[in-house]
Amino acid sequence: DSKEMVREKAQLLLLKMMERDVITPQTLFEKLTPAFSHKNGKIREEVMNCLQTTLTEHGAQSLSVSRLVPCLVKLLSDPMSSVRDTAFSTLVEVYRHVGDRLRIDLQKKQGVPASKLPALMQRFDDMRAADDLLPSALLVDGGRLLHARHLCCIVQASLARGCLELFMVNIK
Repeated sequence: DSKEMVREKAQLLLLKMMERDVITPQTLFEKLTPAFSHKNGKIREEVMNCLQTTLTEHGAQSLSVSRLVPCLVKLLSDPMSSVRDTAFSTLVEVYRHVGDRLRIDLQKKQGVPASKLPALMQRFDDMRAADDLLPSALLVDGGRLLHARHLCCIVQASLARGCLELFMVNIK
């Protein structure tokens, strides 16, 4: 539409402001939270696109994603299909950054529409199976690994080192 260029330029401006430390991602999204329920569907869609880009550029640690999840869940039931689709893809992008913390949150507290939850969980499973999660999604408090496959690799490497050291001692 005719305003698409204006929306793109506005998003670029916001991203530049965060890049130059004029505003932090957290502060920006505190100010943008009302846009998740704006009467114009394009605004709702674009704030989610901005969130996805912010996650990609600055990571999940730069803002309190958990505060935005209820807004995203609500938009899964939006009257506009493009907004619903963007909410779905935004939750998938959040999962890429935070991993199973989001899955647990969605299943326990957030009230995801029953028609959307299986598809969302399947996309999460697909991302995990494809090893498409970021390192931040594999860590929990204290830096412990959450992803079982990575944990197995570490154990295997440790065992291999131990066997190699044992082999080297026996050769001497």
